[in-house]
Amino acid sequence: MEFRLLYEGELLASANSKRRAEEKHEVRRAFHPQLRRLWQLKANLQYIAKHKGNIADPVANRTDQERFDAGIKAVGENWNRGGYDFIPLVTKEFALLCSLDILLLRPGEEKYTFRQGDLDGQLKTLMDALRLPNENEGFKASDPQDDEKPFYCLLEDDRLISEVHIVSDELLLLPHAREVKANDSFVVVHVKLNPKMHGTFGEWGF
Repeated sequence: MEFRLLYEGELLASANSKRRAEEKHEVRRAFHPQLRRLWQLKANLQYIAKHKGNIADPVANRTDQERFDAGIKAVGENWNRGGYDFIPLVTKEFALLCSLDILLLRPGEEKYTFRQGDLDGQLKTLMDALRLPNENEGFKASDPQDDEKPFYCLLEDDRLISEVHIVSDELLLLPHAREVKANDSFVVVHVKLNPKMHGTFGEWGF
């Protein structure tokens, strides 16, 4: 399975002294509706959710949508953190390899050099936003919004990433913007999923 996730907006650099839990969650919020639509579109993801729905709440004569909803609910309750029910796509259970090709556009003029975060720090923020938040990092986000129940994200853990390729280039201007800010970024994340081994999850179309 391959797909692309998009982000546009400010991307602040994180470091040991600035973990930026709130800023990372705002980036995570941009990916959430894209991943929710992915689960709604892909037959193999629908099958996984329905399968989990049958296990968690085996009721006869339910519609496919009811079984899907029951499965998503079960997954979210399993990954509850900070008042959020998360739905990670790449988990140890699925035995998937996740490779990422990242295009990061950001302002390149010299006048922004001392006002924007370093590239490694911005990538750290991005990579952390692709995974479940860690409460030890200070994750204390506001309550989930109505359309964030549950909340979809890409990774259970960034250690499940097998390969990363990064291209950085100059951003002229964000779409719909009138002026550029030092930390403006436009990001395209090309995600490729492959099973580690043949078997149940590999046969579901990853």
